Amino acid sequence: MRWIHRAVLNFEVPVDITADQAVADLRNAGAARWANLLFPIGPGEAPGLHAWGRVLADRVPEITPFGGVHAEDPDPLAVVQEAVEEFGMAGLKFHPMVQRFDPWDPRLAGVLTYLNDSGLPIYVHTGYDEWYGHDYDRDGMEEMLGRYPSLPVVLAHVGFPDLEWGFSLADRFAQVWLDMTNVPGSLLHMDVPEGLLTVLHSGLESHRDRTLMGTDYPAGMGRLDQILGQFRSVGIDDATLEHVMVKSTGEFFDRFGRPRP
Repeated sequence: MRWIHRAVLNFEVPVDITADQAVADLRNAGAARWANLLFPIGPGEAPGLHAWGRVLADRVPEITPFGGVHAEDPDPLAVVQEAVEEFGMAGLKFHPMVQRFDPWDPRLAGVLTYLNDSGLPIYVHTGYDEWYGHDYDRDGMEEMLGRYPSLPVVLAHVGFPDLEWGFSLADRFAQVWLDMTNVPGSLLHMDVPEGLLTVLHSGLESHRDRTLMGTDYPAGMGRLDQILGQFRSVGIDDATLEHVMVKSTGEFFDRFGRPRP
């Protein structure tokens, strides 16, 4: 929260919001299930994050916890096995821009094989390359998808603003899910290429069964009511929004998440 308040002027969600307050906000907004995404920034941090994530998820049954691993961990596979088998993590989250390594890093080959064999999903941050000052390895992503066909991969932010690339991955790889987190708000508040809104609507029409509603709350693009309004402001009709929010996201949690409370 300190980071988002430094990055965004006049950010409305309080910097000192607690986990319990964020949970209350989500419940009040009608959220039935959601993912709590954790990832270590340095080696050795993952077990502590997983312990915290398990405690929170045990207390809040709507949460499906996702963990992480660092490429410099002495034994990344052991970290991930513990995360899944001891702490109950449903999968992993990777953020190449922040962590400074990719999930397809050779040091993580054993991790990807374990997840592929187990059918456990990973969330991978994609997009905002210029904002982060990061040259995203698109070829590496595509090679990973081809090498691990049973590895469900959620493209957080659908590669924004390169939505065409994100949707093309869903065209070519059946294990790809598309997470719309921050996409509508970015279309409204950032300078974007002409025609990007058309790309969004076309991609949603083709892939809405594998498209997830996301918020990044409490560090997303505003309050929950503002985020919902952003989806409507870019012309996503209520039928499509309900399909994405309820049916598609619900099916994702039916397959990979905890049971509905």
